[in-house]
Amino acid sequence: MRAERKPDTGLELFDKLLKAFNQKAEDVTALFNDDAFIEYPYAGAVGAQTRLNMQEYANHLNAILGQMPDITFTDIRVYPVSNSDSFWAEVHGEVLIPKTGKKYEQDYVMYFTAQNGKFIFYREYWNPQAFLRAFNESENTQSTSENTNK
Repeated sequence: MRAERKPDTGLELFDKLLKAFNQKAEDVTALFNDDAFIEYPYAGAVGAQTRLNMQEYANHLNAILGQMPDITFTDIRVYPVSNSDSFWAEVHGEVLIPKTGKKYEQDYVMYFTAQNGKFIFYREYWNPQAFLRAFNESENTQSTSENTNK
């Protein structure tokens, strides 16, 4: 018999994750079970990996977190999935990208499952065009996105 989950478990875990993104990769990965998987379904559109194990995720975080210092999250909403340890979440993120000087604004939708107080599965949906606009050093993101789709 499964222990009954507290209604705020997902919100607490998600809040810890958002705070950890402004710390270091180890703080983020500490919130995940060792056998967890992370998925970014739209990452292929920007040439990135779409499914990562924990080692790959740690490498990804070490590469990206420094490029997104002091990201601010607002409009945080977490919705428990009935009779499970899974949750949907929505959040708005904003950060100035030092390398390009451009503002990165993203509305994220996440689906995650918790096990033993940590993430066991995490899927994050985001707009690849917003990513390309903020991280592309040139002004013409249209050609970058066209090249990515080839």
